[in-house]
Amino acid sequence: MKVVAIIVNFFIPGLGSFFVGKVGQGIAQLLLYIIGIVFVLTGIGAIIGIPLCIGVWIWGLVTAANSPGQPIQVTIVHQAAPNPLQQQVTPPKR
Repeated sequence: MKVVAIIVNFFIPGLGSFFVGKVGQGIAQLLLYIIGIVFVLTGIGAIIGIPLCIGVWIWGLVTAANSPGQPIQVTIVHQAAPNPLQQQVTPPKR
């Protein structure tokens, strides 16, 4: 799972952090990377945006590489729908 997180973080910083269970860092990395891209697209903000994107990219790779190799645990809860044939219908009062 760690290898997948590193590969995903290589292309989209922050997304691989979700795979290793570091949701808070993943959200921060993703938001900062998007802000850096917006700065780059404005032209003038490229002086700030490019170093920000590179820094977040490195931070994402380090986060994924230094994480413990624990899998994500997903719990699926199945709740049966009520059986309409078992419902009791009371007659309306007159």
